[in-house]
Amino acid sequence: MTQMRVGKLNIKTQQFLKYLSVFIFVMPFLLSFLLDIVHLPSLIKYTIDVAWVLGIFLLLFKRRVVFDRKLIPFLLFILGFFLYVFIGYIFNFQSIFYFLWGFRNNFRFYFAYLMFCMVFTNDDVKACFKFLDILFWVNAVVSFFQFFVLHYEQDYLGGIFGTEKGCNGYSIAFFSIILAKSILEFMNKKESAFKCFSKCIVALIIAALAELKFFFVIFAIILFMATLMTSFSWRKFILILLSTMLISFASSILVELFGDNNAITFESIIDFASTTNYSSERDISRFTAIPIISNNIMGNSMQRLFGLGLGNCDTSAFAICNTPFFETYSYLHYNWFSSALLFLETGFVGLCIYIFFFIMCFVFALKQKKIEDSNELFCQMAMILSIICLTLTFYNGSLRFEVAYMIYFVLALPLIDSRTNIMNKII
Repeated sequence: MTQMRVGKLNIKTQQFLKYLSVFIFVMPFLLSFLLDIVHLPSLIKYTIDVAWVLGIFLLLFKRRVVFDRKLIPFLLFILGFFLYVFIGYIFNFQSIFYFLWGFRNNFRFYFAYLMFCMVFTNDDVKACFKFLDILFWVNAVVSFFQFFVLHYEQDYLGGIFGTEKGCNGYSIAFFSIILAKSILEFMNKKESAFKCFSKCIVALIIAALAELKFFFVIFAIILFMATLMTSFSWRKFILILLSTMLISFASSILVELFGDNNAITFESIIDFASTTNYSSERDISRFTAIPIISNNIMGNSMQRLFGLGLGNCDTSAFAICNTPFFETYSYLHYNWFSSALLFLETGFVGLCIYIFFFIMCFVFALKQKKIEDSNELFCQMAMILSIICLTLTFYNGSLRFEVAYMIYFVLALPLIDSRTNIMNKII
């Protein structure tokens, strides 16, 4: 039997922690509306930081709480990663503000992950998914309005995530979660063909309008992994067949809107991955960034192994946190890719540690899935999103922005399920 510390938080504290967790989950979807439509000050985004700081403080200093010991390896990982970057910064000290900003940008999602694991129950998760399903169709309406009426496209077509350059990157994470759940439920005969196919069609069309060619790769990963995780059925065969047709249709939209070189083919994907530059002749691309940085910026093997110090290469709207390194090398656009910035600040060792977290999530979800009373859907989704996180680490910087909260929510699902089962046994 799983060992745990058992008790009850004060009802008001328990409820407050739930509100904080819901706020962290919901707020990233509201930011564009609050900033661009309501015109609230940009400081509103930092209310999420206040929420997780307060939530972690309450969890640390409240003595009585149901605690699943399966969470301990993840706690040790976070502590170990922190000690690594802290010791590394001692040898690369520049400014305490740089370190604190780097800590915030890299560790806030781990703390949100812990809150989700320790506060949410399976019923809360189901309510969150209902919210996401509604939001998916709201996003579809907004996206089509932006494209056909306001004439936004490509990097500026973000739906509910706004119209700033690069906002379409948020859609990749959002669509990945929606389609992973929908496809898995369809293959497990828990969602109708109409609902599943409708979501796939809409997501792929919006991806084409936003020129999110990489999402087609993500879609293929979701489809492939869902196929491996579920037993054979004609439903699965039909979905795979229709998905192939949908990708071809969406590819034709890309060609029609943006030219022949945007067709989704194996060759175009290889070219996409191997290109040396991203947006200009001077910068670096997502999949060649680390070799170029290693050969041209990192001065010695110690820097390559351990980096230049957490936060020392970062950028910020606050001048006190904007680093000299970024001022010098910003033209490389290295901060557009999580892997490049992680490599610069924490080296190969830090990048490997960061990636190991997603491997831990995958392995735990796989083990939890084998338990008789586990929620199979939650575990399958966490496994798929773990793999997608590995690709997003190198594809863009979305795992460093607010959109990552929803991803870490999905990664937390197996532990939420495990804790819920423990609570049910106690009751």
